[in-house]
Amino acid sequence: MDYIFKDWEKKMSAFESCVEKDLAEIRKCKADMQDMRRQMHEEMTGSYYVRDRNRIILSAPEIILGNVDADGVLYEGSASKIIVRGTEVDLQATGNGGRVETRAASIRQIAEDPGTDGLEHVVGSLSEVISQARSIVIQSDDAQGAFSAPPTSNGGLRIHADKQLEISASQASERKEKLLDFQINGLEDQKSALQEQADDHKESFSSLIKELEELMEKKEKLVKNEHDIRAKYDEVGTVNAEVETVTEALVEETRGYSEVLAMLSETNRLLKCLKDVKSKIKKGDEFLKQPTGSNVSIMGERISMASVDGDGNLRDNDGSGISIKANKVGIAALEADGKLKEKGQVSIQAMNINMTTAGMVDAAYDEKGCLTTATHTAEGDFTLRSKNITIEGADYEVADKKLKEKQLTADSTLKLRAKTIEVSTEGSANIEVDDEGKLTKANMTAEGDIIVKSKTLTVASADYDIENGETKEKALTKGGSIAVRAEKTDLSPVDAEGKLMEGSSMILMAEQMFVGATSKEVKSKLLQAASDTVGLFADTTFEAQQGEAKAVLQLDGGNVAVGGSKTDVFGDTTVNAKTEVKGELKAPKISGDDVQVGSHFKTPNIEDGMAAGAPGGGDSISAKLKAQDAPKES
Repeated sequence: MDYIFKDWEKKMSAFESCVEKDLAEIRKCKADMQDMRRQMHEEMTGSYYVRDRNRIILSAPEIILGNVDADGVLYEGSASKIIVRGTEVDLQATGNGGRVETRAASIRQIAEDPGTDGLEHVVGSLSEVISQARSIVIQSDDAQGAFSAPPTSNGGLRIHADKQLEISASQASERKEKLLDFQINGLEDQKSALQEQADDHKESFSSLIKELEELMEKKEKLVKNEHDIRAKYDEVGTVNAEVETVTEALVEETRGYSEVLAMLSETNRLLKCLKDVKSKIKKGDEFLKQPTGSNVSIMGERISMASVDGDGNLRDNDGSGISIKANKVGIAALEADGKLKEKGQVSIQAMNINMTTAGMVDAAYDEKGCLTTATHTAEGDFTLRSKNITIEGADYEVADKKLKEKQLTADSTLKLRAKTIEVSTEGSANIEVDDEGKLTKANMTAEGDIIVKSKTLTVASADYDIENGETKEKALTKGGSIAVRAEKTDLSPVDAEGKLMEGSSMILMAEQMFVGATSKEVKSKLLQAASDTVGLFADTTFEAQQGEAKAVLQLDGGNVAVGGSKTDVFGDTTVNAKTEVKGELKAPKISGDDVQVGSHFKTPNIEDGMAAGAPGGGDSISAKLKAQDAPKES
């Protein structure tokens, strides 16, 4: 004979066989199980079930649902669970003073489909949590025992946290894979445990089915005819009681068995989903070099960020501040089409501003996490691009509602220091760049002006030491050099009107100086020295040459030598010392107080004549110029 519980056994077996199938098949089996359990409820005792095909209304000024006493107080120590399940749950509190309040030690909102039995965790395309109001407050208080600060709002959205507030839009690769591995391992363990429970329930379920079948067969034998029923009335009653007991046990076992199978099927589904997610994780360059689609947008007419405490104090303790870290950081005041905003402005104000392209490597920390050693090496590029760039150390004041420069800041300095410093006014043409934007070819032409204005200007190639916080020049740098090259070079203390500044001076000095030529091939075509007074002073030798010593003027050892293929002297000439001519001397007329001839004297009219001697020698030259020390730097 076929019994209804044999049909239950078939449905339970079918449910067991579909725990690893897709969600649609699982839900079909759950529907069959629901129909089976409805039939069982007709045999159940100990529960109260109310159902209406249309509507059930509970009406009262106050309604309390729960495991409570007559006063509405929850029974202490008793389990109490309320489940509201439906395809649409609507909670309404009407009127201007309407209020919905939810209080619990833990409150969670998860937008997932729990399924008809509440055991599923299916995330569908419509997974959303929406809150809409004129005023929304989310407040996290670091409280113990009681909240001391009730949430308040002046409208809009307010999010507050005493400790930590994190807003994140990011995807992970390695971290996500590790988390998925942890979840998958946990689900695998859960699956094994549920499978063991399912096996135990199956064994118990089958045993109860067999026992119930034997009891029903026994009962049928006892009630084959009316005489047997009367004769065995007590025995039939005992069997009926046993059937009722086993049936109740079977109903409870079926409930537990079906719930374990439902949890096992959901565990299998979650495992498939998570393994599928893991298989699609992008790794390496595929993850690092490709966009993930994560994005955070903060928009507002006025956006303010401040590192302050709850009393509005700007924090200056260790660890306080605002940090922005990214591969690319952009701050722009641009129109939608990329043009600069006409009144756009970016302002940075602080006691100390540090902008660097130096990264930190070889960092070491002590046991407290404090940095002990590190290497900072400047690596990148720093570019300022503008029509006008001003870097100044100046004080300003507001006068007549206008910002005006007041004066140069006392003790202000501007320092540029690098291995190579290049200042250029070159214009470029015929530019070519590679795929990375690096300049590979161009024609560069100097076009603009470089103007340096200062009371004192020093250009030095020198080494310095710092002692007691003060910089002191140590020595000129060995191998140091300064080069000034231009088509026209002007070094003159002349004002804008072309007048020489009174009291001005210029020093040009070196151990070796080369003026007018760097080699035989490279030399000036004109070297002109002009002044009210010109003095040339040489301690040992002074020499002027024309050509390759074709004509020479030499001052050496107190002697003056003039030499050349021909020497011409024009104008009246006075020689105030003994003069010796080693060669022929020819003149239209010679006049002297005494003419002495060592060997022979001859004229057209006289030969070997005699004449009286005359005094010789003359006065020494009186110098009018003296070497002067150059003015010392003040």
